[in-house]
Amino acid sequence: MNIINVAEAASSNSITDLTSFIEFLSDILATGIIPLLVGLAVAAFIYGIIQYFLNPDNEEKKKAGKSYLLWGIISLFIMVSFWGIVNILKNTFTDGVSSEVRMPQIPQSD
Repeated sequence: MNIINVAEAASSNSITDLTSFIEFLSDILATGIIPLLVGLAVAAFIYGIIQYFLNPDNEEKKKAGKSYLLWGIISLFIMVSFWGIVNILKNTFTDGVSSEVRMPQIPQSD
């Protein structure tokens, strides 16, 4: 589901049950918010690289560049991890074919 479909789903009031609500939230996170935050983290990382290498004599700007590098890497790790957690939860509670919620169960012996 892309961002246009998410907007159409929100405007058409197609959220009728728990499954559609879970799919709606996970699609918003997976297609809109998380990629935006990953892009910002990459931009901060690249900005840190530029600050670090373009100011070899200025220790204050090098320190600021190191800070952007560090927080960019930490942000990327957190966002990619969160993206994975959202997909794991989505695949755990919904199946890809139908819109029914699959609850985890203990296997029954025959």
